[in-house]
Amino acid sequence: MWYFTPYILFPLTAAMLAMMAMFQAWSYRQLPVAQVFLGMMACTVWWSLCNALELSHTTVEGKILLSSIQYISVVGVPFFWLLFALFYTNRAHVVSRRLLLVLLTLQGSFLLGAWTNSWHRLMWPTVELTYTANGLWVLTGPNGPLWYASVLNAYGMVLVGTVLMISQARRSRALYRAQAISLLIGALLPWVTSILFVTGLSPIPSIDTTPVAFALSGLVFTVAMRRFRVLDILPAAREMIVDQMPDAIIVLDTGNRVIDLNPAAQSILAVSVDVLGRSLAEVAPYWLVDQVRDRYEGQFEVNHTHALGTTTYDLRCTTLRDRDGNPTGRILVLRDITLFKQAALALQEAKEAAEAANQAKSAFLATMSHELRTPLTAILGYSEFVRQDLQSRGLDDLTADLNRIITSGRHLLTLINDILDYARIEANAVKIHPEPVNIALLINDVVSTLQGLATQRQNTLTVAVEPDVPPIVTDPIRLRQVLLNLVGNACKFTEQGTIHVHCYRSAADMIQIDVRDTGIGIAADQLQRLFQPFMQLDNSTTRRYGGTGLGLAISQRLCRAMGGEIVVKSEPGCGSTFSVRLPLVEVTQWRHEQELEGV
Repeated sequence: MWYFTPYILFPLTAAMLAMMAMFQAWSYRQLPVAQVFLGMMACTVWWSLCNALELSHTTVEGKILLSSIQYISVVGVPFFWLLFALFYTNRAHVVSRRLLLVLLTLQGSFLLGAWTNSWHRLMWPTVELTYTANGLWVLTGPNGPLWYASVLNAYGMVLVGTVLMISQARRSRALYRAQAISLLIGALLPWVTSILFVTGLSPIPSIDTTPVAFALSGLVFTVAMRRFRVLDILPAAREMIVDQMPDAIIVLDTGNRVIDLNPAAQSILAVSVDVLGRSLAEVAPYWLVDQVRDRYEGQFEVNHTHALGTTTYDLRCTTLRDRDGNPTGRILVLRDITLFKQAALALQEAKEAAEAANQAKSAFLATMSHELRTPLTAILGYSEFVRQDLQSRGLDDLTADLNRIITSGRHLLTLINDILDYARIEANAVKIHPEPVNIALLINDVVSTLQGLATQRQNTLTVAVEPDVPPIVTDPIRLRQVLLNLVGNACKFTEQGTIHVHCYRSAADMIQIDVRDTGIGIAADQLQRLFQPFMQLDNSTTRRYGGTGLGLAISQRLCRAMGGEIVVKSEPGCGSTFSVRLPLVEVTQWRHEQELEGV
């Protein structure tokens, strides 16, 4: 029933090489063209394996059964080849459901005819088992009309796909032409041998050498996958992407001859002749040739002055190399950035105008704050003088209204001072004057100043300074201003709670002052905006607690001017912790640096 013949090595080799080609294409399986290619190779594997089994079988029934099973691939390969040619040549829109249904119905009818041949004998009228001179048991006999129809249909599909591939090869550039030619060779080899077998011109009579050709076909496809990057770079990709790109793309070889370009580059060259193969100096304008003469890598800006003005291009040069790293040419990409440059210039002018307006605004705020603070200070001074005079006369019933005037005036003065400080910061007019500072004394002084506010809101205000905190060098006035704002806020937003100020060394070169309270807390989504100017938590907070929303913004900028920062941790209803972090510059080190600067 079974016997060994060395002829089965050819279809087995064909199956192995076709599987190698499938392995190469598997990584592209998400692409329709790759899916069709995998189907074509799967049919090749099936055809080759079935053919190997048929060659090594000795009964008529077994050979007929294997031939019928093998016919799945016989009708499948031309079907997939036609689809592959359509996808590869960018004609995927032709592959409609109606076309697929027609092709599947047609091929399915031939397959059904092969499987039911014993009923109608339209495929093979008679079949005999013959022992050939080559030592093979083969099926012989005449072919029926259905067989000829299936052969003509298969050859017709192959012919259409082949014409499409030849057309693609003729109009493709060098890389894609090599792709198309390699695929054509791989596809045509089996069909040439099949035609020789059908016409009786095969060099080995009575043996279908199609599987042998499939071995060579699988080898060609494998080489095409690795060498010419089939399924990696398709002509369709170039036509759909490169040719439609607004950027001009020019590919030059090592002799500066144009070997590829897209329509955008053709418009820059502005020549009607075919530029492929000609020197860039012959077909390109002088300004372009001069700019790219000695440029092989990098990004440059190129200006072209003409009658209508100046066009600016972004030029990118890249050296092309082979697999061994040797230069094979270069690619030039020119992008018209004229409008971008004009927009950037307009944006720069608008930015400068905005900065000038901002400086004018800051100057206006500083001037107006100063002009408002001067008369307000006089009003407060005279109000306090009048209040003292009334108190000395025993007219305490008249001082209630003056107290309201003084309280409102001081509140207004605080707001004006905040605006003046922020205006100075915006105008970069704030100067930092570092000097040795006893941090413990400064913190205690701040706490003593705000003790009354804490008591007024029934809060407990405590302070702790670790003994290892040495005197530091910083601006005492600005640090006092920051701490007054943070501790004042803690007292203002806390009722019947505790405020604790803790100073310690958080690192060898850093001190940290934590202001922790048990107040209302801050939501997580509001922490990001907390240090923005004029920021308040919400309208109800503004109405209840007042303020301009500048205190934290000013404090953060002052801390950064002193080389530090403010960070915050908070949860609604659980209080907040504001931490001032400052670099630790010890007094002895600072004095030594001052002496060196003096020298």
